[in-house]
Amino acid sequence: MPKKTGDDPYGYDRKTDTVRVNRHDLARLLLEFRSLAERQEPQSWTHMHDYDLSFERLADAVDAGRLVFYGRDYKGTDYRMRCNLSPAYEWPEHAPYDGGEVTTVRVVGHGSHYLPDLTDNWPKALCGFSWAPEEGKPTTGEPSCPECRREPLLVKFLRSSEQQ
Repeated sequence: MPKKTGDDPYGYDRKTDTVRVNRHDLARLLLEFRSLAERQEPQSWTHMHDYDLSFERLADAVDAGRLVFYGRDYKGTDYRMRCNLSPAYEWPEHAPYDGGEVTTVRVVGHGSHYLPDLTDNWPKALCGFSWAPEEGKPTTGEPSCPECRREPLLVKFLRSSEQQ
């Protein structure tokens, strides 16, 4: 990625519709968002829905930046920027939140996703993406969808923090 995106002093590149933001500044913004979200009315934010999906993606970008910045010293995901068990969040029913087994399914034209229940009449991935049953086929390995890969790790973290 180039050091400068266009001629705009604020880092906006019109050709790619990209804004350049310092990793540290983005992390601080996300932490502030999380503290504001936790002060909202109960269940005012729905995990993997509304704007929250976008904030989780921004947290993914911060983690990717930290991985590059710290290299071998990278300690893993910073869960302070993620959804948590605060009453402000409404969590969808069913897996991955119940920690059940997931299956990787390749969906024609839409990559691969984790599916919590192969027997569903209308399959729905951990990221919320739905498809017709005949469009998906079970496969091996991790899915290409970053949101689907993130969800089981988030659940594992939330469960371990619940027990502390």
